[in-house]
Amino acid sequence: MHKFILFIKEFSIYKKSEMIEAVASFSKKQFLVFFTILGAALIFVLILLAKINLMFMVSIPVSGGSINEGVVGVSTLVNPVNSFSYADKDLTALVYSGLMRKNTDGTFIPDIAESFSISPDGLNYTFILKQGLKFHNGEKITADDVIFTIEKIKDPIVKSPRKLEWDGIRIEKIDDYTVVFILTQPYISFLDNTTIGILPSSLWKSVNVNEFNVSPLNNIKAIGSGPYKIKSVTKNSDGIPEIYKLERFNQFSLGKPLIKNINIISYANEKDLLKALTSGSIDQAGGISSENTLLIKKEDYAIHEITLPRIFGIFYNRNNNKIFTDPSVVKALDLALDRQMIVDEILNGYGSIVYNPIPEKILKNEQIEKYQYPNIEEANEILEKAGWIKGEDGIRKKGGTTTKTTTKKVGGKTVSQTVKTTEPEIRLSFSLTTGDTSDFKKTTLLLKEQLNEIGVEINEKIYETGQLNQLIKNREYEALLFGQFINHESNLYSYWHSSQINDPGLNIAMYNNKKVDTILESIQKTSEIESRLEKYISLAGEFNNNIGALLLYSPKYIYITSKNLNNYSFNDITVSSDRFNSVYQWAADTDRVWKFFTK
Repeated sequence: MHKFILFIKEFSIYKKSEMIEAVASFSKKQFLVFFTILGAALIFVLILLAKINLMFMVSIPVSGGSINEGVVGVSTLVNPVNSFSYADKDLTALVYSGLMRKNTDGTFIPDIAESFSISPDGLNYTFILKQGLKFHNGEKITADDVIFTIEKIKDPIVKSPRKLEWDGIRIEKIDDYTVVFILTQPYISFLDNTTIGILPSSLWKSVNVNEFNVSPLNNIKAIGSGPYKIKSVTKNSDGIPEIYKLERFNQFSLGKPLIKNINIISYANEKDLLKALTSGSIDQAGGISSENTLLIKKEDYAIHEITLPRIFGIFYNRNNNKIFTDPSVVKALDLALDRQMIVDEILNGYGSIVYNPIPEKILKNEQIEKYQYPNIEEANEILEKAGWIKGEDGIRKKGGTTTKTTTKKVGGKTVSQTVKTTEPEIRLSFSLTTGDTSDFKKTTLLLKEQLNEIGVEINEKIYETGQLNQLIKNREYEALLFGQFINHESNLYSYWHSSQINDPGLNIAMYNNKKVDTILESIQKTSEIESRLEKYISLAGEFNNNIGALLLYSPKYIYITSKNLNNYSFNDITVSSDRFNSVYQWAADTDRVWKFFTK
């Protein structure tokens, strides 16, 4: 062995000396060629090693960092019971936790609850709370906090916007960590209810119910058990909260959030918000209009197009304009509308065509029958056959004085008889009521142009929000260009069941279809998702047979974030604040490590 080692050393010395002699004998040109080849070889080896390294490395989210998010409007009610504005709901989603939390795939996962069970008849929901959980102030979370929160929602003096969802539902305490909700009838969307944030009763029980909305616990002193807690609040010169600085809550029920700080900054309008985004004052913002999205440089930001269950259309009132009682007119209007043009020109492509009143997140468009729109030729044929004749001004009319001549044989002679009939003349015209927004006004002008092609006249009526809401409440419109927000499946009952025609019901289409009523009632009692799906297909089919509204489009919710934001998911969002459902998993940065370190 010793001799072998000596041989290797001698060989190495011999080879080394030979190489030195060979290199020393190189000419200048040979030196240049040699070192060029050697350099290229080294670069190739380094590149190869780097690529091999990348093959075995992965990006992982890392803890720390911060994000600045801009919102339009001021948040003054960081309170799950009374949050009303989008700004309120955004902060509430960050600061509070409910029994359940909506997962990124649309399912529900326990949050402060450990587990839950549903009785076979769907009337009793029993929740067992996780023990040891605390609010941001260190107080334990118990069944008393859950009961207190729901009782405040149901209290008519508090006037919670969530009250309707909880009316008729009782809650009972079994022990300090167990509650049961008792329903009077099955309610397929009840788990949505249980995502409501829970208030700390130890703080709120001393607040007079008449002062519930003005307590500092609504903003600067808001305490929840969510992934983030309020660190400080910066107010403007008028004393209005302008910047909420949040820090992660290390004892959050689903684990310590990755991002250390989130700052929510308020802006008066979208113009100021966009200016802050493009200048780099904030990292991200939601609810950007399609028009302003075109101004964003895509290389600087990640632009997320999120489908929310919002449906916009023309909801007509048969009681206030009789032309809508003619099925031929409704069918012709439906065929004449160029929905894709509206999506392209009004929404700049950030939207999708709507075929029926059921949001695509519930029933995919490919699961139902589609029609080819627009079809101007067929629409005109339908109106002609129904007796709607174009006048000199291009608008169709029906009725007035008509002359009809008949012949018959009397005593072998042919006798002609002319009969004149006079009916009230009806002009194929209606007024379209809508809100005073840029998109609504542009859509109205486009609708006027499209329907004019088949001889229909539209007279637009534009109103401010307050006036419009009162007109809707009183059903004082012939047709209404408006939207429906389907926050959960049970909303479809509220929007289309005949029992909801009058205020405070939400059936603004004044739709009365007994078959649809029966299907909606059956859906409310069906807990199995697959069984409900079959019923939704039947509902879509019946709606197409008896058109209840001229549905147009569903706009995209546009959320613009920093490209550094990662580990997020916006797959299944119902309302804009749902974008924060998985915020505790978000990361502001990543690190690259070898794969085996992640196992």
